[in-house]
Amino acid sequence: MPELAEPLRDQFSLGGGELDPVYSLQRADQPQLVAFDQRLERRGPTGSVAKLRTLVAVRSQVDRVNLSLRVSSRRNKALESIQASRSGAQRLEIPEHPDFDEHVSVYAREPQEARRFLTPAVRVVLARMLTTADDATEAAQPRGGPGGLLAPSVAPSVVVGTRNLLLTLEPRESLPFEPLAHLLIDMLSLYAALSSVNHG
Repeated sequence: MPELAEPLRDQFSLGGGELDPVYSLQRADQPQLVAFDQRLERRGPTGSVAKLRTLVAVRSQVDRVNLSLRVSSRRNKALESIQASRSGAQRLEIPEHPDFDEHVSVYAREPQEARRFLTPAVRVVLARMLTTADDATEAAQPRGGPGGLLAPSVAPSVVVGTRNLLLTLEPRESLPFEPLAHLLIDMLSLYAALSSVNHG
C-alpha cells in the first residue's frame, strides 16, 4: 500500500529513505496493523552506506493506554543510562522479575505508571517478541572476524504510545515470512495485553 508511506513517515518521524514494501491489515473495530521496510543510504567522504530497517506498527484511532515507554533487548548495561537520558527517561529496575530484567530493558519517564502495565501477560509477550526479533536480525547479519563471529547488531526496540506501537529492527536483509508473521501476531497480542490493563 504505497499510499501509506508518507503518512507513516510523518506519524513516526522516520526521516528520509524509501518505504517499500508496505503491508497493511485492518478489520472493523480493530487497530490497523502495518509492516514495512525502510531503506536508507548515507553518503560520506568514503562512499555510501546502505541500511535497512524493518518496522511493524499497530495504529489506533483512539487512545488506548495512558503510557509512553520504550522497550529493547538488553545489550550493553554501561550504555543504558546514556540511552535513557536521550529521551529524558530512566531504565526501570525490575528485581522481582530477574529473568525479564536480565534480558529486557524498559525505559520510561513515569516509572510507577509503567510498572502498572508490566503485567505477566505484557512481560511474556515483550520477552518473546524481542527474542524473535533478535534471532531474526542476527540470522541476517554477516559473519566476519576470527572464527566467523557474528557482527554486532542493533538491539530491536518497541515504542509504546497512547495510541500506537512501533517495533523497529535493523536486519541486513528483509525478514523471511515466518519470523515476520510471529512479530505481527506478537504486536497485536501486546496491544491487547496493554489495553486490558488500561480497561481492567
